[in-house]
Parts: sequence; C-alpha cells; structure tokens
Amino acid sequence: MPLPATGPVTTSGPPPDYKALGSGQAKADFAAAANNRGWEFDAAAMDKVIQQLEDSINSDYTRAQNIGTLFAQVGPPGSDQVSQDYIDAAVRATTVYNQYLAGTVQYIKAYVEALKEVRTAYANHDQTAIDALRGTRKVD
Repeated sequence: MPLPATGPVTTSGPPPDYKALGSGQAKADFAAAANNRGWEFDAAAMDKVIQQLEDSINSDYTRAQNIGTLFAQVGPPGSDQVSQDYIDAAVRATTVYNQYLAGTVQYIKAYVEALKEVRTAYANHDQTAIDALRGTRKVD
C-alpha cells in the first residue's frame, strides 16, 4: 500500500539523545584505539581533529542551518492550491531537515567535548580519568 502523498509525518517514541550518542561514540572510539596495543596518545593529532570538527560546526553546519531557516520562510510561488500544497510540503521537509541539522550539531559538539576530556586527562596525567574513558578498571 503506498504512503499518503500529503499530511503530517508521525514517528513513534522520543527523538534520539544526540548529545549522549556523540559522547558515547567518542568514548567508544577512544576506548577501541587506546586498548589496542601500540597505540600512543598524540595531542597534536587530537587537537587537529577537534579543530576540524569545530570548524565544520562553525562554517558548514551554520551555513546549512541559515539556508534551512531562510528556505522555511519562502512563500508559495503563486496563489493557487498547487502552489500552496508545494510550499506546505517544502516547509515540512525543511522543518525535518533543520531538526536533523540540530541533532547532528549536538552530536558533533558532544563528540568534541569527549575528545577534550581525553586530551585533558592525558595532559594532566590523570590515570583514573584515562581508565574511565577507556572503559577499563583497575584490579585491586
């Protein structure tokens, strides 16, 4: 049976917690790398990754969010019903797109914050924090 051509889109359940997902993924990535034999922490490499992600948020994602906001404000091309239906569909799509962008930015920001935690733990030689981020526990 085909999906309806118009009408509201419904989803079930709450939206994902992008902040928790981003933080968890960064920690999982770190744990996988750090628990690999021969891996060494490289502050300069981590700083470069952090900078690239922050630059992406501040340029690419900000530009996309601005365009999405402007697009949502566009009016129908005409006064007929087809034009109104078109703009209604475009606004719904833009709303979902803007929600996606907001979630992605939350995810990346949380990922960056977790990387900064790792960097700080290594800079301070905080073995307890490093073990917690690796997901390892000291055996007493």
